[in-house]
Amino acid sequence: MSAPSASHRPAPSPSISSGASDAAPSSPSFVPSAHLELPALDAADTLIYNTSGRYTFSYRPSGKIARWVAYKLTRSDLSGAVDRSDTFAPDPRLRTYGWPSATHADYRGSGYDRGHLLPSADRTDSEASNRSTFLYSNMAPQQPRLNRGPWKRLEEQLRAQTSAYDTLYIVVGTVLPAHPETIGRGVAVPELFFKAIALRRADVFEMAAYVMPNDTALLTGRDYTEFSVSVDSVERLSGLDLFPSLPQP
Repeated sequence: MSAPSASHRPAPSPSISSGASDAAPSSPSFVPSAHLELPALDAADTLIYNTSGRYTFSYRPSGKIARWVAYKLTRSDLSGAVDRSDTFAPDPRLRTYGWPSATHADYRGSGYDRGHLLPSADRTDSEASNRSTFLYSNMAPQQPRLNRGPWKRLEEQLRAQTSAYDTLYIVVGTVLPAHPETIGRGVAVPELFFKAIALRRADVFEMAAYVMPNDTALLTGRDYTEFSVSVDSVERLSGLDLFPSLPQP
């Protein structure tokens, strides 16, 4: 990974509520407020928390993909020897809102990979946590050269960083053009993918961010380090206020 940006000390964290379930709530208040990985939330936001996988996401029903997924990554998340489950399935939580899900048929023959937002290899501590990463709400169409190239190498590098940092707080998301390409029955193809990371060592944070094009021609011969950007630039691109609980530099 390229050198993270300047360090920051966190503001005091609110207490974490307990007893979150897999059921999708009607407001974002179900999410433990001390989750530093979450972007700033609006009262109108509807989030879904996956208890088994320990991640939160904001869904884009019109495109059948997530806007973003936020999660923590620590050494304990990687502590097991669970194999990749490959149990791709629609997310039953979406039915609570009457939202559509992508399916196997949408991706079949499309030329796109089912790209994980929260990587499967980031949840090897249990079979349940690994299976949770194969829900279609955690997938978006990715060019194979991206999914199997710089995006994969960035994921591997972040896992390696867990040996040097206590916790990585990660937000990964999708950016659509005004008129996105679709596959299958209306699954939107992102133009860009982004990943923003707050790396915590004791009470000090460092920041890193990446934006990668979902375009084979723009990926040829390039590694993930060439797509390093500032967190501020990801905020401008996505419209999100990232890591709002951390003090600004």
